Amino acid sequence: MKIKIVKTLKGRAVSLSDEGAIYLGQNYKVLKYDASDELSLVGRVPCKMGRKFIEPFRLLCRLLRHEIRGFKLLADGSKVVAARYGLYHSEPGEILLKPALLPKTKLAIKFPRAITVDSTERVLWGECWGNPERRNIRIFISQDKGKSYELAFEFKSGDVKHIHNILEDPYEKCYWVFVGDHGAEPGIGRLTNDLKHLDWLVRGEQRHRATGGFIFEDRIVYGTDTEKDFNAIYAVDKTSGKLEKLCQTPGSCIYSAKFGKWYALSTSVEYFEKYENKWATLWVSMDALNWRQVYKAEKDIWSKKYFQFGSLVLPIRGWDRDLIVFSGQALKGIDGAICIAEIVE
Repeated sequence: MKIKIVKTLKGRAVSLSDEGAIYLGQNYKVLKYDASDELSLVGRVPCKMGRKFIEPFRLLCRLLRHEIRGFKLLADGSKVVAARYGLYHSEPGEILLKPALLPKTKLAIKFPRAITVDSTERVLWGECWGNPERRNIRIFISQDKGKSYELAFEFKSGDVKHIHNILEDPYEKCYWVFVGDHGAEPGIGRLTNDLKHLDWLVRGEQRHRATGGFIFEDRIVYGTDTEKDFNAIYAVDKTSGKLEKLCQTPGSCIYSAKFGKWYALSTSVEYFEKYENKWATLWVSMDALNWRQVYKAEKDIWSKKYFQFGSLVLPIRGWDRDLIVFSGQALKGIDGAICIAEIVE
């Protein structure tokens, strides 16, 4: 089993629609690529003039993380965008996005790695950054289509390093919160729908350290995201917390998405303490239990620390088509490119 790349585009795929549209980021712009093979501008994040000057230079954009991290088109045409330095929104039909209104807090607000839009179009995210002092970490929510946010939940100082992701559970009507990173910090917790109570399902080991995955009625399937131990794909029982190791992976898993019948996870190239690895890999499964590696790409020559990990970036939202969509980051031959591929069995 392998993949066949049938189309490439410039940019980073940030979301897909079941109608066949790919929403892609090019620096601080969001464009739509559709079945007519046309690109159209749908959103632009405002930025300072200095950042506009670096946009023709891919390495500088990588250095400064000048990219769209998350995008969601809401049912009425409103847009929600996350970038490294802020959250943005726009009304239906508007191209220029506006900064979201954030609550005034004593501690400076740190922006997320990912945003979640749930089935009622509430927008949730958790703070994610280095946090060396281990200060309080918070979850924020918007109930007005990303225009404004309010504090929803708070982890006390020293409890967690940061929040990797928040996933809605359609079976239990709750959220799963994925946190990291070291010692007792990593874990997966069940957060009630009213965002008031969190109970840990698993906690305190590197095999509990994840950035997301797939929610089923009885289990969660995820890949670990650790530089301190060997990585693997696990299934965890939602009642007992019992773990089943499904397979080992050659790197840390940061991205996951579903494409039609295919569940997909990708691994990244970073600094691993127990082994060396220079390949980012793509794994697929039809049942989320039996996984196969179908593609790999080599890390380029530029520093992981300054010019980003080598990653096959999967969009936050998949689609109902069997075509796989991933973006190359800091990888030879596909850096800054979107690949549309089919599985060849």
